[in-house]
Amino acid sequence: MENQEAGLDVSVEDRLCVVKFNRPRKKNALRVKEYRALMAILDRAAENPGVTVVAVTGEGDYFTAGNDFIDSLENTRNDQSSAEGTEVWEKGSSSGINSFRDFITALVNFPKPLVAVLNGPAVGMGVTILPLFDLVYASDKATFHAPFVQLGVVAEGCSSYTFPRLMGMGKAAEVLLFGKKLTAKEASDRGLVTEVLPHASLHQVWPRIREYAKFPLKTLLTVKEMMRANDRETLVKVNIMEMEYLKKAARSEEAFTGIMNMFAKKSKL
Repeated sequence: MENQEAGLDVSVEDRLCVVKFNRPRKKNALRVKEYRALMAILDRAAENPGVTVVAVTGEGDYFTAGNDFIDSLENTRNDQSSAEGTEVWEKGSSSGINSFRDFITALVNFPKPLVAVLNGPAVGMGVTILPLFDLVYASDKATFHAPFVQLGVVAEGCSSYTFPRLMGMGKAAEVLLFGKKLTAKEASDRGLVTEVLPHASLHQVWPRIREYAKFPLKTLLTVKEMMRANDRETLVKVNIMEMEYLKKAARSEEAFTGIMNMFAKKSKL
């Protein structure tokens, strides 16, 4: 079974649900409509006894470029410096942050195995959500970049909690504070990626994932609950905290200027 929702392709076959980010011309950047569609997909997959594993990947060259700030700023393009433009940005960003917060909560609470297959670079939330997955496979062409501070915003996706636990405080600071872009090998060495595969051989991971989808569902649910239960309440609280900081940051002049500068650069391409 295959269908399309917002900028997503969804298929279910042999107990494996594959969700593909499908906005390749936008580097698979996600809008509010994608977050809402993803939450609905996760809800259905959780309740569907015919789905054992959910795998997420991207179409084209990118896994995802993260949040689609450009889409959010379309209404401010002609009035970048005015109070009205800032007000539109604040209103739009707040709505988007709420949707993103709910999507992160859905990932944290999802009871079945989640697998990410990175076909290319991940930016922003495409990087920060990875510790919420149970397995992460990446092409050796994938890179991992979280340039939050440069844009005047803050880290999200529970990464302020998960990254220091995975990498140690210093390595996490390189990524979240100073925007260090990681190679696939570096991401693997820091615990962010389960396995790196040659780009030309990335497709070979799919038969393995399909075999995982044949495992006994009830037992998989039990073991994932055992592994994740102790952290779930903390992750939910961290997510709420991060989103409150993100809303404050989004109202700042630094964020408005940083995002508008990015918008201006992309408009010239």
